[in-house]
Amino acid sequence: MEILIPLVAALLPVALMFFYIHHKDAGQPEPPKWLWKAGWYGVLSALAAIIVGLFIPEPEGFTEEGVNTVGGALYMAFCGAAIPEEACKLLMLWLLLRKNPFFDEHLDGIVYAACVGLGFAGLENIFYLFGNLENMTSVAITRGLFSIPGHFFFAVAMGYFFSLAHFASYTERQRRLNYVLAFIVPMVLHGIYDGLLMVSSASEALAVLCMAVFLYFCYKLQKKGRERIAIMKQKDGW
Repeated sequence: MEILIPLVAALLPVALMFFYIHHKDAGQPEPPKWLWKAGWYGVLSALAAIIVGLFIPEPEGFTEEGVNTVGGALYMAFCGAAIPEEACKLLMLWLLLRKNPFFDEHLDGIVYAACVGLGFAGLENIFYLFGNLENMTSVAITRGLFSIPGHFFFAVAMGYFFSLAHFASYTERQRRLNYVLAFIVPMVLHGIYDGLLMVSSASEALAVLCMAVFLYFCYKLQKKGRERIAIMKQKDGW
């Protein structure tokens, strides 16, 4: 029971986001086997990001409690988190879709990317909750409201541009640009997300401002994510 409660608390928001995107794909749903496979690829991307993180140098002023400078916070947000994590997710998404016969609709790119992102978020959430058992309730609520949806909507952006590159009749240069954007856009969104949180922890003077911007950013992130899902459904003729 001591293990079950934090495990359920960690994975419940992941399951809710999974059912959300699965519901959006009701027109021609993907085979459950491939969705589970995407989730496990997301878990592998989290493990890969952890390994990559071992080789990233810590910034000046880094302690076990976090980063105590604004520059160090931004460095960790982008170089320590956003860049390696989104790169690993994109690699796993590419490996998953390069020979997937069911990747035949624009929305599919978002669905599979979301499942990869949720697999990543699920493992990360387990680590966070089991590492903070004394504050499990507050950590579970905060991450369930912000971190899990954040990873979900970073993945929506990734899948959106991945599908544009895969399906649209662009020039080769435009196709490559969309593949680059499939990394750049979620990486920037992820870096801004983590950066606002880390800067608010590193600077008391900026804490209130950063939290206000963070909440507005999360609102816009979810709004844009839903718009991208709607656009892809239109492209598929739903």
